[in-house]
Amino acid sequence: MPTLSLLLLTLLSTQVQALPRVRSEDPSIAVVIASATDRSATFKQLMVMIQATDGVVYVEEGRCGFGVLSCLWLSVTVSGPFRVLRVRVDRRRRGADCDLMASIGHELKHAIEVLSEPHVTDVPSMYSFLERQGRNGLDRFETQAAFRVGLQVGKESCRR
Repeated sequence: MPTLSLLLLTLLSTQVQALPRVRSEDPSIAVVIASATDRSATFKQLMVMIQATDGVVYVEEGRCGFGVLSCLWLSVTVSGPFRVLRVRVDRRRRGADCDLMASIGHELKHAIEVLSEPHVTDVPSMYSFLERQGRNGLDRFETQAAFRVGLQVGKESCRR
C-alpha cells in the first residue's frame, strides 16, 4: 500500500502538470488568450505543445520596439523545474483582437522553438540560439515557422 507521502507527492506532481503554462496577470490579455484558444485550432495546438514542455510563458503588457505589436522578450529564467519566458504585447496599439491573437500565436511559436532546446537556460544561451535560428536585423530574430503560424492563427481567429 502506498505511503501518505508518496500519495501527496503524486498529487502535487499532477497539480503542477495541470497548471496552465501560458499565463497572463492582465485580465484583458487573458481573455484574448482564452478566445484564441477557442477560435483557433493552431493556437490551441501551441498551448498543448507548451504544456508538454518545462516552460511557463507569461504574456504581459509592454513595448517591444521595432513598431511590432508583440515580441518574445529576450529573457529566460529558471525557477524550480521550469524555464520562464515572457511575451510582451503593446495593448496601446489598437487593432482587432484577432490581430493580437495572431501576434501572440506567432510569439508562442518562438517560445516553443526556444523551449525545444533544453540548454537554453539564460539570456546568453537564448541569444545564441535565436541568432542561429534567423537574424532579421539588429537584435531582431525571425523564423518562417513563426511567421506561418501567425498567419494561420489570424486566419482562424478572424473568420468567426
